[in-house]
Amino acid sequence: MRKFSRPYLVSSRCIEFEACRYNGLIIRSSMVEKLKKHADFAPVCPEVEIGLGIPRKPIHLEKDHEQIELVQPATGYNCTDKMLEFSDSFLKSLEGVDGFILKNKSPSCGVKAVKVYPKGGMSRPWTDGIGLFAAAVFRCYPLTPVEDEGRLRNYHLRENFLTRIYTLADFRQNVSNGDFSDILNFHRKNKLLFSSFSQIHSRKLGRLVSNSKKIPFSKLVQKYGTVMKEMLKNDPLPPANINVLMHAFGHFSRDLTPPEKSFFLDSLEKYRQGRVPLLVNQNLLKSWIIRFNNEYLMDQTFFEPYPEELMEITFI
Repeated sequence: MRKFSRPYLVSSRCIEFEACRYNGLIIRSSMVEKLKKHADFAPVCPEVEIGLGIPRKPIHLEKDHEQIELVQPATGYNCTDKMLEFSDSFLKSLEGVDGFILKNKSPSCGVKAVKVYPKGGMSRPWTDGIGLFAAAVFRCYPLTPVEDEGRLRNYHLRENFLTRIYTLADFRQNVSNGDFSDILNFHRKNKLLFSSFSQIHSRKLGRLVSNSKKIPFSKLVQKYGTVMKEMLKNDPLPPANINVLMHAFGHFSRDLTPPEKSFFLDSLEKYRQGRVPLLVNQNLLKSWIIRFNNEYLMDQTFFEPYPEELMEITFI
């Protein structure tokens, strides 16, 4: 079984950590609750940090010409500057962050679909805003995975988010010793996974490690990390995953019986049609990797990109 590095995640504190919502409640998330056992968290409530109490009068976003402001309608308090100041200070203080899980539709933490009212807050709102703290996250960490707890109920979004944060955590751990061999080993283990994200980026990463001894380690880490994060911003599409699955299948094509081959190809077609998740085909190949003791594929993170305990089709 693969040994996983623990991702370092920033989370809205109201999600499974503390009852600090404006109404004094806590938000339940099966995803975050499960992740607590497999990741390290830095919970934060930007609204509490700028001095708003628990419970508190609700705040919302208002648009004044092109300026987005954070306002507490009941009191008229404009907390825009305080929120921007806190966000900048807090985010700059972080080190080694692998991802963010923020409260959906929150005026401070919402990553999309946040209500934005016209100035004065009396008219019908738009629903295309981003929370003030979340907007600062996107500015400071443009290549770092960011999701909200609502979107993570979706299997595909959750699968991609988990894959990203565990890949980034593993990279961070591998480069911590300053050893070229560690980054070479990291690249070798992730070859198939990277191919599923982008062949172009994967080849760029391959060229970087092949010339690794020609540049300082710190510069290699910076270049490799940037290309990898740019690659991980893209969602792997079924055709790319199918190419990787077929490549792995080729390792066993001479050893399998005709019914086994037929079963795999049928399962692959169901995945192509969206009738079964990628996990079905990954697990089928994993059974042959174990059966035929294929050491190269056994090491590939593509077949176990994040802890098995998190591999669920749905969370309630």
